[in-house]
Amino acid sequence: MQTIVLAVRTFQSVGVSDINRRCTGQIEGAGTESAHYKNGGGHAVDFYMLNGTPLTGADGYSLRLIGMLDPIVPRAHESGRRTFRAAAGVTIATTNFGQIDDTGNHLHIDFLYATGAYVGSQQ
Repeated sequence: MQTIVLAVRTFQSVGVSDINRRCTGQIEGAGTESAHYKNGGGHAVDFYMLNGTPLTGADGYSLRLIGMLDPIVPRAHESGRRTFRAAAGVTIATTNFGQIDDTGNHLHIDFLYATGAYVGSQQ
């Protein structure tokens, strides 16, 4: 939820297409192994739009959100869309985010294997 709060405070509009598949019973993509489903679900968030612009994972808004989050998230978070970034000729260096392949038109932010809390978090 902290990631969604940060996005809402940063961008004028935010579109979230997926959070917790376990809650909705939705099984697609990675199925029950998805961070949206596994271990109770809700360990990932998919953003499909920021400021009214569809996301690809290689676009400026996706890169801005990843850049804002990378210094403050615990290690082992994942940001999807590595394949789209490579195809677009976009490379990014991250410290705390791992990068995964993903499909569809969205930016997948994954917390399933993260350790620790956000920097500055009270947790």
